[in-house]
Amino acid sequence: MTEGFCTLAAGLCGGVVESTPYIGHPAYKAMGAGAGYAIATGLFVGLGGVFGYLPFFVDWIPAAAVAPILIYIGIEVVAQAFAATPARHGPAVSLAFLPSLAFLVGLEMSSLLSATGARLESLGGEMAETVRTLSLLGNGFIISALLWGAATAELIDQRFRRSGAYFLAGAVLCLFGVIHSPAPQGTLFLPWRLESPIPFHFALAYGIAGLTVAAAGWLAREPAAG
Repeated sequence: MTEGFCTLAAGLCGGVVESTPYIGHPAYKAMGAGAGYAIATGLFVGLGGVFGYLPFFVDWIPAAAVAPILIYIGIEVVAQAFAATPARHGPAVSLAFLPSLAFLVGLEMSSLLSATGARLESLGGEMAETVRTLSLLGNGFIISALLWGAATAELIDQRFRRSGAYFLAGAVLCLFGVIHSPAPQGTLFLPWRLESPIPFHFALAYGIAGLTVAAAGWLAREPAAG
């Protein structure tokens, strides 16, 4: 929670990337790391930004040396997501991965289009629809993943009103581009200034889902047999 708060504080100060190593902590602790690890990392990166030695390390360390570390941390984070949650919430964790995967695939496809000199507007047919769908699903993936996972977990536990509330929150966020933004760069917007009807379509879909799930909580449950 401390590192999450620091990341939010950095964002309010203009930071555009996460500033604290808030992932992979179980693996770091297993290797003997303590609170000093987070402090030392923050100081190293912060001083690197002040004195400018970070680009030197980025250029000096080959990508082949960094990739295994990222894969290791990724495996650890995915494993932790399932290990740290109740087994019954496994489907919710799995569903929460989908927006992140969409963002990753969409990012790679965008890089491929840029490398070939093609533009999204020049694509047609199913390929164009696939790229647009991945972009819409991936934009705001951190928030949408949290909403999907939380709504599904509450639905599994039969807390229908709470689950519906998460869907309704998603409906509001769609209207401002926090999630599923159709803007070219996935940015925020005011709904009355955007010509595209897509945010309203998403908001309607989330709203119907939320009301449907919430209404299920009012239905009388059938008495148990026997």
